[in-house]
Amino acid sequence: MVVNTADLYAIIWVRGKMGNILIGTCSWTDATLLASGFYPAHSSTAEERLRYYSQNFNLVEVDSTYYSLLAERTAEFWCRRTPEDFTFDVKAFSLFTQHPTQVRSLPKDIRNALSKDTAQRPRIYYHELPPEIRKELWERFDRALLPLDSAGKLGVVLFQFPPWLYPREDNRRYIVQCQESLPQYRIAVEFRNGAWLSSRRHPLHFFL
Repeated sequence: MVVNTADLYAIIWVRGKMGNILIGTCSWTDATLLASGFYPAHSSTAEERLRYYSQNFNLVEVDSTYYSLLAERTAEFWCRRTPEDFTFDVKAFSLFTQHPTQVRSLPKDIRNALSKDTAQRPRIYYHELPPEIRKELWERFDRALLPLDSAGKLGVVLFQFPPWLYPREDNRRYIVQCQESLPQYRIAVEFRNGAWLSSRRHPLHFFL
């Protein structure tokens, strides 16, 4: 069999081709980034900083979505202010990662739908909410991610789980439910409990 040299080079190049490497930071409004002098003096608003940031990096990890539920309109603005090949990795809302969440960070209509006792508490956990409210919050998050996904700008949805989340069967089921609640998106999982990495009975790579 005779192989053309050019064809052989093409085969080697395709087989050895690396994936795209994306470089970015956690949030374009992070205090340390602002203090570093990265932004020019005239970039004083979040909009101007995102435009400037996306000219220098091709990826950002959105931190603000951990503290409050992403709004669909906000995602649309992000799409308009960034280049076509820009990527957003979006942190999941704290409620979805089993962290205590400030009641005031919930949408107003959701707060109004809570019982009086629950609404007056400073923080709540996911399991303390009625199933219908949990479902509504997942659906809103799903819709809010859609503009980024439709524009080809959504990387992963990052779930940062707390140190007290142990590798138990109920927690494994919950992580699966997170993916099932956002079926069209890729999710990434960050464990802050080393037991997930050291469990011989339930190896992490088999679970994921």
